[in-house]
Amino acid sequence: MRSLVVRRACEATILALAILVAGCPGKTSAPASPSATTPKDVVAAVKASIEQWRQGYEVRSVEALARLYAHDLDVVVVQEGLTMIGWSSVEAYLKDRIARVGSIHIRLKDVQVISLGLEAASAVATMTRELSEGTTTVTESGTLTLVFRKTADGWVISSEHYSYRRPG
Repeated sequence: MRSLVVRRACEATILALAILVAGCPGKTSAPASPSATTPKDVVAAVKASIEQWRQGYEVRSVEALARLYAHDLDVVVVQEGLTMIGWSSVEAYLKDRIARVGSIHIRLKDVQVISLGLEAASAVATMTRELSEGTTTVTESGTLTLVFRKTADGWVISSEHYSYRRPG
């Protein structure tokens, strides 16, 4: 069982990294235009899920965020060099993150959604996140990559990766 979990985690991580590498433009690249092959309804549904994700963080609601993630062993979240694999790890991370921060403000721009088939899509965006703890506010800007899977209840996040450029 453990080897199956490790194998699935590795597969999910490789997929997320492949999408991240494909979605990280160089300094001189202009934002890519949306793929003509990505149906407009997929773009609209995934962007709506991303907006719910953003709002879930801003109102600091683990419950709202939980509805947006796959609740299985394959969900992967990579944040600040930490990798959480499986829903129980992701849920623990979300609870800890929300509890430690007084406020969260997220701005997204250049959101690009690309269909990966009938039931999967990826999204890449430039994200600026402000985290306030007491009197200290930290602002991070970087690239957010999300991989979505279509379910009976809508589009859920199966992989999330955020990396930001350190100052200096």
